[in-house]
Amino acid sequence: MTVPTSTSQAPPPRTGKLGGAVASEWTKLRSVRSTWICLAGAAALAAAYSLIMAASARSLQSAGGPNTAITSALDNATTGVLFVADIAVVTLAAMVITTEYATRTILPTLQAVPLRRRVLLAKSLVLLPILFVSGVLLTGIGVAAGSVVLGEFADPLEPAGVLGRAVAVGAYLALSGVLVVGLGAVVRHVAGTIAVSIVVVFGVPMMLQVTSIPLLVSAAELFPGPAGMVLAGVADFNAYGPLTALLVLIGWAVAGYAIGFAALRARDAL
Repeated sequence: MTVPTSTSQAPPPRTGKLGGAVASEWTKLRSVRSTWICLAGAAALAAAYSLIMAASARSLQSAGGPNTAITSALDNATTGVLFVADIAVVTLAAMVITTEYATRTILPTLQAVPLRRRVLLAKSLVLLPILFVSGVLLTGIGVAAGSVVLGEFADPLEPAGVLGRAVAVGAYLALSGVLVVGLGAVVRHVAGTIAVSIVVVFGVPMMLQVTSIPLLVSAAELFPGPAGMVLAGVADFNAYGPLTALLVLIGWAVAGYAIGFAALRARDAL
């Protein structure tokens, strides 16, 4: 008696297509409360900063004080997003990957998408548009809040100028988010990733800028924070303009992705 043999072949191994990986990451991001808490916190911080700065400027102007108060609601809003609300955005970007290590859900993620570069790419592709739109909306929230408080003391606003600034802020947040995701793949802890990201984006350039060594001062201008200020129009360096600032930010985002992928590929899942 012969045993019948099956002619059916085993299914091919799962490769985790990019589209499915992106859809999975989108589901993860929108279904957890921490995402909405971070975005709400960023909106609250952006509005609060603009309100405080506008109230201070209005008080000085009403009292006939010096004309050094910033009465541009757009400048206040931009600064508030770049330096205050950005903390909540960095937290969100860090949590995109580090929470998976904390909860050990990185294991099923890598089983579903064995190509590790695809995992990191999917997370970045989901985060990019979210942070871009967030930057545009946060700038609008800050401008609206500041304009209401400043009232007749507010500098005139041009729609094209506001839109251009909002787009620049959105681009900065989006590219910075990709950098943070890459750092998160290396550090693998939420608090550690946030700390390292803040140091890289703002801490190191601030330390370099206070030195009297021209080479170090020039190097400080090539970090993400200063580049974002140039792109958003709240800083003006002689070394480069907005287009170069955008290229600098893209370079940091690519570098963050590269080191994150290298760490993800070289180390065990946990």
